[in-house]
Amino acid sequence: MDDKIDEMDVAYVQGIIDGKMEPTMLSDANCDGKIDFEDIDQINALIKDEAKFLIVVDSVGRNVTIKLPINKLIALGSYRIEAVKILNAENKVVGISSDIPDKNYYYPELIEKPLVGTWSSPDSETIVALSPDIVITSANLQRATNLENALKYANIPVIGLDFYRDDIIKSEIRTLGFILNKDDEAERYIKWRRGYEQTITDYVAKLEDNDKPHVFMEWGTKNTASEISSYGRGSSGDAVCRFTGGINIAADLPEYPKVDSEWVLATNPDIIIRMLAPGGEKPGWNNTEETASILKNYIESRPGWTNLEAVKNNRVHLLSTEIAWGPDSIVGVAYFAKWLHPSIDIDPMKIYMEYLEDFMDLRYSEEDIGVLGYPTK
Repeated sequence: MDDKIDEMDVAYVQGIIDGKMEPTMLSDANCDGKIDFEDIDQINALIKDEAKFLIVVDSVGRNVTIKLPINKLIALGSYRIEAVKILNAENKVVGISSDIPDKNYYYPELIEKPLVGTWSSPDSETIVALSPDIVITSANLQRATNLENALKYANIPVIGLDFYRDDIIKSEIRTLGFILNKDDEAERYIKWRRGYEQTITDYVAKLEDNDKPHVFMEWGTKNTASEISSYGRGSSGDAVCRFTGGINIAADLPEYPKVDSEWVLATNPDIIIRMLAPGGEKPGWNNTEETASILKNYIESRPGWTNLEAVKNNRVHLLSTEIAWGPDSIVGVAYFAKWLHPSIDIDPMKIYMEYLEDFMDLRYSEEDIGVLGYPTK
């Protein structure tokens, strides 16, 4: 259970067989319902890179049997494709979901691949015609099960991995790296990301409770003054806020609550972060004039908000959803940290430029990218 497969696992399973160790959820390496010497054989084959199959527990708890090696794959949705590219395995992609061509700034080498429908409702017949060794979908039990049933007759395994949630993204990258025989690439990304996370962790650890600002986060495109989508208890936004040393004013509400403008006025947050998708041909907005106009209209559309402490102190921020979630979300986390604690030594744009160059193999200037977060300080 240490995220590595090595001789320690062989010794542990031997201990289970000998009655000296307690079984873990992964001790049955071949998932045949027994823990015996066949499990040791499977572990040794994996260690020697001689295994003909691999049984993976995906992010919705399903046991998925995968034939090795993986030479062709389909990854549905941008987060999954992004993870594949991080692992330098995009040459294995034989089909893409219809949202990928819209992000041609990330995947110029993939946009001509055959389309297999939307990421949430793929075309199973098209997938079968491309005969991938594996299909990667989101970590949604119903979605993964439905697609698995649709592809079962063709013996194409489906694995559910999100690459969306910050709390499990590193373990998911490690899992996919093992499946694709890209362990070194996975560990390289994890080490890089963990370095910036540690900078934030060390800073936040020194804070007292009264050093932590009260934060209101808003998402969604159809909000009105009477119905505003926010992040409550257990949500992804709540986790980022807490990790970066903030107090989420909606933390006592359900996971993705609806609040109204009067509630925000009554709670009077120190900082407001509005998350939006730029929707253009680059990851960010075109320029600061555009983002300034969006923020101005946003505040003016909410009666009374000019009296909020966040507005008075120019602490209302706009964050691109492109870098808020997913494999590049450490950039969004860095913006949170910088906005909540301006003295922290972290540079979100520098992190993003490293990500593009080192993991997306892209050479863009900051002008090519646009504005990811505004105001930056």
